[in-house]
Amino acid sequence: MSEFARIRERHVAETRQFTPEAIARLSWSRDQVQEAQTLGLRKVVAHAQENSPYYAWAIGSLEASTLDLSDLTKIPPLTKELVMGHWDDLVTDRELRLEHIVDHLEKLHRGETDNAYYRGDIYAAATGGTSGKRGVYLWDWETFIVTTNITFRMEMQRDLVSPPQGPRRTAVVCAGSYVHASRMVFAATLDPEREVRVFPADMPLDKMVEEMNRYQPDRLIGFASIVQELCAMALDGQLKIPLKRISTNSEPLFPEAREMAQEAWGVNINDTWGSVEIGAAATEGDSYGGVSLAEDFLIFEPVDDHDEPVKDPHSSDRLLCTKLFGTLMPIIRYEMTDTMLFDLDDNPDAPGCRRIKEIKGRADNWFVYPGDVKVHPMIFRGVLGQERHISEYQVQQTAAGARILAIAHGEFSILDVESALASLLKEAGIAEPEVSVERVDNLPRHPQTNKLTRFVALE
Repeated sequence: MSEFARIRERHVAETRQFTPEAIARLSWSRDQVQEAQTLGLRKVVAHAQENSPYYAWAIGSLEASTLDLSDLTKIPPLTKELVMGHWDDLVTDRELRLEHIVDHLEKLHRGETDNAYYRGDIYAAATGGTSGKRGVYLWDWETFIVTTNITFRMEMQRDLVSPPQGPRRTAVVCAGSYVHASRMVFAATLDPEREVRVFPADMPLDKMVEEMNRYQPDRLIGFASIVQELCAMALDGQLKIPLKRISTNSEPLFPEAREMAQEAWGVNINDTWGSVEIGAAATEGDSYGGVSLAEDFLIFEPVDDHDEPVKDPHSSDRLLCTKLFGTLMPIIRYEMTDTMLFDLDDNPDAPGCRRIKEIKGRADNWFVYPGDVKVHPMIFRGVLGQERHISEYQVQQTAAGARILAIAHGEFSILDVESALASLLKEAGIAEPEVSVERVDNLPRHPQTNKLTRFVALE
């Protein structure tokens, strides 16, 4: 057994020891959640002030021991640019240097080492997000334990009540390299009797289907875009596996994927939302009313464009997030640019936590055309998502419109799709829009993360 395998085995074992507490928190009341947030905030801020030169400067003399949730606005927000610009001073271990972590990631990516742990207990991950701006983030031992439990605790809770019958096999479609956190988290399991096999997201789909047909998993976890494509291949009769549960992550999940999963297997999809910066942050329970924010471990602040709190979360422009676990790289009021629709009704999956009805994508991912014409890329979804033979697509902005790459199962009218999209772009303010649609076998994915950027804006 390799050194990495030994460390990971021990890490997963400790993660499972924490699972009973993580599950118990799902029944907490709102008051219990907010009490945990207050105590966690005081602990995180005190440690950051004492051990991080950046936070000693940014937070100043604010008294951590008496902080209340309403005092969060006294702490300046954190952005990816600030993290990368002050990386060495932001982390709380004075021996850590960004250049050393980058060297470690490059060796991991080149295959010069197979140990994803730095110094034996730190996991480092790089992300480009949807913006393309590189970020490097650290997870200490506790961060992996907590975020893995957030990811799987609702699934494990159901399994304890109703144990799965037959072979327990999970197929995980994720990044092939440990450089990306999806490989680290989604290939773990809280159930010691469950077998997990990883299918790299850049594996050719026909080969993936062939190997899954041999493996016969009862559960599937994967990037939303690839899960949608696998659903289409199941409806085509190519993928023949007995799925009882499907979970998606890392990319927006569209209603079309849910509809296909229902048709193919009679199951809905449990979505997951999070990021490398904060780990898994929200998971969907079996009421399927939206993803439940893990507010027992994280604080979320809906804010406007000026980072001011909004009374109505429906009117927020973005979220600020504070991580209440892990002390190596404090994440306090971190700017998440996803735009979200909150569900303010009771949450049957986790009574003390709010739910997100819809994650609409990045607020900073608009297509901007000459004359300051702004088009949200989701306008394309209304047409492309309704064409039943298009299973996956990528929209690339051009100077006067868009170039669309589409994977299709069956025939459809390219001319009709181009015409419909051109009409919508004209209504949006583009005088003479140009739209082209091309059928392709595969879509371009990030070389390290294997994630699909569905909407690619011009620089």
